[in-house]
Amino acid sequence: MKQEIELGGTRVQIAPVDGSSEASVAFHRLVSKLQQSPILANIPRGVPEVRRRVQILVSVDFDAVSAWMGTGQHPHNCLSDFSSGIFAGRVGVGRLLGILKRVGISDKVTWFIPGHSMETFPLETKDVVDSGAEIALHGYCHEDCTQLNPQQEEEILDKCIALAQSLTGRKPVGFRAPLYRIGHETIGLLDRKGFLYDTSLSGHDAQLYYLDSGFPLAAVDYSEPARTWMNPSPQPRQVSVVEIPANWYMEDMTPMQFLPNVQNSHGFVTTQAIEQMWKDRFNWLWNWGPDGSGPGDFVFPLVLHPDTSGMAHVAGAIEGMFQWLKAWGPQVEFVTYEKAAREFLQEDRVVAA
Repeated sequence: MKQEIELGGTRVQIAPVDGSSEASVAFHRLVSKLQQSPILANIPRGVPEVRRRVQILVSVDFDAVSAWMGTGQHPHNCLSDFSSGIFAGRVGVGRLLGILKRVGISDKVTWFIPGHSMETFPLETKDVVDSGAEIALHGYCHEDCTQLNPQQEEEILDKCIALAQSLTGRKPVGFRAPLYRIGHETIGLLDRKGFLYDTSLSGHDAQLYYLDSGFPLAAVDYSEPARTWMNPSPQPRQVSVVEIPANWYMEDMTPMQFLPNVQNSHGFVTTQAIEQMWKDRFNWLWNWGPDGSGPGDFVFPLVLHPDTSGMAHVAGAIEGMFQWLKAWGPQVEFVTYEKAAREFLQEDRVVAA
């Protein structure tokens, strides 16, 4: 008959021993020695859990109608197109605020609000401020920064700083270029104005890093000899502004909002497809970390729009995604962009010291 013994905290079944008393006594002496062995006592009871710190960075771009005035302008746009921006301001913002409150992360979200939205939708903007969210800048009329001259760009930034400060009582510290269209001049301007962070670039997808002046890339001139363009790019100059990752695969609008006169507009991608893509991204980073070598700390940004995530068929998927992320437990934390950037700076100073 089989017997069960405990070795190192583990129950083990053993085959029957010879029925003779001498064999049985010898066997039980061996078991007793094994059970008292200090080696077994030090064997871990299980594989230790790898500790990670994951920061979920949820942001909302409150573009509303400003997007149609700036990067989204087109001669064929009409009232029908503009009405989706009205929906964003009057309906979508409230729905998103409700979701964020139910999930318990209202004050752990960063809203990037164009100046035009602040002034055109003052009540909705006040609701956002009252939710405890961080307020950051996103142009005035959702302008393409690369099309602005330095004077225009500084005038816009100063106006939006003043607007945000009048709402919150403090100077905003974050910026996202409308449509991610950031230029070399923008970077220098943010640095001079003392901004803590920008989130317009995709030099990484899961780690914060220092912004730099950008590679001054020169296009190939096919009319000239090849030797004239076969040169490496000069190394860019690092600035003090922190860069928080952003790219098209982290946002809702591009795949799930139909914009008739905007390039690459989709609008009929299912919420399930986008939700699964975001989960696939998270799962890979959880298993392999930001550098692909194994588990480690990472950030997970999501960019939402009240135009898109405020729509009835999308809102439920967004709330479900938040709940899925929260279910990962205490290693996963929702934080504002400002908090993530300040902690990055603090950790960098500790390492440098």
